[in-house]
Amino acid sequence: MASVNIELACATDGWMSNEELQWLAQQALSHERIVEIGSYLGRSTLALACNSPGTVYALDDWHGPRDVPDPDPASVWQRFQASTRHVGNIVPVECDHSSPPDLGHPDMVFIDGSHEFEDVSRDIAHWRDCLASGGLLCGHDFDWDSVRRAVSQLLPGFRLVSHTTLWHWREDFIPGRGTPGLRM
Repeated sequence: MASVNIELACATDGWMSNEELQWLAQQALSHERIVEIGSYLGRSTLALACNSPGTVYALDDWHGPRDVPDPDPASVWQRFQASTRHVGNIVPVECDHSSPPDLGHPDMVFIDGSHEFEDVSRDIAHWRDCLASGGLLCGHDFDWDSVRRAVSQLLPGFRLVSHTTLWHWREDFIPGRGTPGLRM
């Protein structure tokens, strides 16, 4: 397993555990066009960007989380900028997750935006269809019932990352479609 850098990510506020950041960073090592849905203050963004040889497109509206109170929602964008300013391969994209821009076919998509069932389902369906062949679709918060239901319904053969709330899927995980590519 290659060495990864999660130092900046760990120094940034957020909810992801070090194990989760470590897993994301490890995946980023082999992905060059990463889309992150829900960037908040940049904790996971930094785990991805500090380890990817390519670009991380961070999609968020920077209004702060809707389901977990933020003590200062008006400064979310400024705090994201402050935490990510020294990393050059991050492209912030201000948008509503329901109408993302065309970013082509990313080889990795990390979903950690809204936790509402309809929103998670929409994000999964959209990005699953945009994903490059052999790409990795993954996300956070499998411990939320709404996330668990959406992943279970839309991604046959999905996998969980041990000791985390991360889930991941590749098209070749679908039963009957060849052998699983990357085992994690």
